[in-house]
Amino acid sequence: MSATTIAQKGIDALAKGDYATAITNLDKALESSNSPVWLLARSKAHQKAKNLEAALHDAELAYHAAAERGSGTSRSHMIQAQYRRAVIYYQLERFADADCCAKWSMLLAEGRPAREDDGVEKRVDSEGNYTVTYEEYLADKDNQPKPKTDNALAAAEKGPYATDWNMAFSWRSQALGRLKKLPKDHPGWKVNVTKIPPKPEQKKAKSPEPAESTSEDELQEQKPPKKEAPALGSVPDEKMKLRVDFYQTNQTVTVSLFVKDVKKEDLKVEFGKHQVRISPIPREAAPYVKPGDREATSTLVLAGEIDPSASKWSASPRKIELVLQKAAPGIKWGRWGDEKIGTVESDDHEPATTAASSSAASTAKPATSSASTLAKVPAYPTSSKSGPKNWDSLPVDDDKEDGQDINGFFKTLYKGSTPEQQRAMMKSFLESNGTTLSTNWEEVKDKVVPTVPPEGVEPKPWNG
Repeated sequence: MSATTIAQKGIDALAKGDYATAITNLDKALESSNSPVWLLARSKAHQKAKNLEAALHDAELAYHAAAERGSGTSRSHMIQAQYRRAVIYYQLERFADADCCAKWSMLLAEGRPAREDDGVEKRVDSEGNYTVTYEEYLADKDNQPKPKTDNALAAAEKGPYATDWNMAFSWRSQALGRLKKLPKDHPGWKVNVTKIPPKPEQKKAKSPEPAESTSEDELQEQKPPKKEAPALGSVPDEKMKLRVDFYQTNQTVTVSLFVKDVKKEDLKVEFGKHQVRISPIPREAAPYVKPGDREATSTLVLAGEIDPSASKWSASPRKIELVLQKAAPGIKWGRWGDEKIGTVESDDHEPATTAASSSAASTAKPATSSASTLAKVPAYPTSSKSGPKNWDSLPVDDDKEDGQDINGFFKTLYKGSTPEQQRAMMKSFLESNGTTLSTNWEEVKDKVVPTVPPEGVEPKPWNG
């Protein structure tokens, strides 16, 4: 059974409240991979099982594992790791430390640099007591991630980390609320945390010692035989494909290709309007592949059109990162595309070739906008029952509003949630007058969820 399958069993057990089974399975999975997702799940399982020191260990290790990976999901995992620290410190009655970690989670969700010296932990008086007030906490509402588009669904989401920001913001309310009720000599007022936690050691399973009666020759016989290298041409193309991660903004699509022992000085990257060609790529699954072989080239067939002259690339020994400039800014790609082994013919003009030391394509002709180009805009996936639409071909009616898609989104979200999450959604939505939607029952069950209106809107009572 693969580590991924075992880890999923642990995550499923965590969702069902079977924390012992969750920890056992995640222990096994983490023997083969230091995955931030699995570490965060095990941290939560330990926290629910009241193993708070073990929970804190995993949260801090998850932070470092995410930071070291540098993938497109690293920031999200670092945000969650700081939030887990806040929850654990709260349960340890270290309320000042809990507020600091929740604040750092919010700052990361706002897009602030991970290593920024923000001085959060330095807000103490001459006696070392934390000085941040509840009023200062409320003022942080102005920093809530704002939507970057007028699209209704995106506006409801308020940015990629809006949910994480709201969770950390709510947790600060509890930490500061408990703090102000404590006497000044309580240790909960002291700040003992740092923004970047000290990296804990990875816990490794202890290998059983051989019995005293086992001879050296017998041990040699027990060793599994070395795996033979695959025969020339025996590895199918599908097995050679790289692990890929991507994220996008309104302007760009960033694609990360994870490959070992890549040499930047030998690398050649060619950008076209609909594809990117990269060579030579070392194939871990097929070590017989050499530069110049068909299999040493990867052609990335893109899901949308890009501007080759404005696209860039960079490389490290374990990763190639492409920053693709969208030819049509503001259009969301449903996926990044697909990798093909070897050279793929394309209707693109001659691709813009970048030298090994370059980080941007410079020789491609810029894409031109014309009526014929606009006519070819693809119809993007939609949740509408009527199928995909070409939005550019529809008449504009600014006065008409259609809430079908956003309502469908929330119905789907509610239907797919657990009973505990549904209770949290109903309670938070009703008590906040429709301004907050939380799926975390642990956060909302013991408090009244406050009304947090959009910027510039003033809440008023029904009889007002």
